Amino acid sequence: MGFFVGFNCDSCKYQEESIGVGHGKNPTPYLALFRCGRCKTIGSTWLQDGGVPRCSLCYDEAVTILPDDTRRVDCPKCGKPARIAVREGSWE
Repeated sequence: MGFFVGFNCDSCKYQEESIGVGHGKNPTPYLALFRCGRCKTIGSTWLQDGGVPRCSLCYDEAVTILPDDTRRVDCPKCGKPARIAVREGSWE
């Protein structure tokens, strides 16, 4: 089952409240956490065999896939250290 995370930067106040990560009943496709350098966001994108991961906002292919257990990452907006926290709930 998938889970939710939230992103929060105390420096510039950029936040993403609820980002889905993981997979449903099948192992693929997989919803992976990413950072986009083009539109400077954090989000999740579907990964599947042979597919190219893209930003869910600007559709750019040059996203950085982050490990699911990432809890500290530089903010894509201001570059300062920020945090990712697991939220309550799950999805299938």
